[in-house]
Amino acid sequence: MLQFLPHRPPIVLVDELIASDGDNHLTRLTVRPDNVFTENGHLLEAGLIEHVAQSTALGTGYASAGAGEGSPPVGFIGAVSRLRIERLPAVGEQLETTVAMQHRLVQVQVLQGTVRCGAAVIATMEMKVFLMGPADAA
Repeated sequence: MLQFLPHRPPIVLVDELIASDGDNHLTRLTVRPDNVFTENGHLLEAGLIEHVAQSTALGTGYASAGAGEGSPPVGFIGAVSRLRIERLPAVGEQLETTVAMQHRLVQVQVLQGTVRCGAAVIATMEMKVFLMGPADAA
């Protein structure tokens, strides 16, 4: 899994990829106290945004590998809009996040992220991700 993510612990905010069909990804994360985005027993707003971004990276990298495209592209958050956070998840809670591709241009992905804790939706957002070349490009 780490081969598809640009980060390393303690910044990694995805534990596993549950499902992916190329345009839609489902990931899981258990909030840990040692994560740099955890403060006062909760995952911060920036952590929720980064979790959705890393869920996108993981799903995109997995899809690239499955298609035989070599190293996955490196992506950067270009914009976050329509951000709605109902509550911050506590340490120990497990998140399931759906990332659904809304639009894809050559180097831009527009996606909808939905973060659930149990049956409750705790955060939603639209994110634009700008893609660069593969991580191992010279």
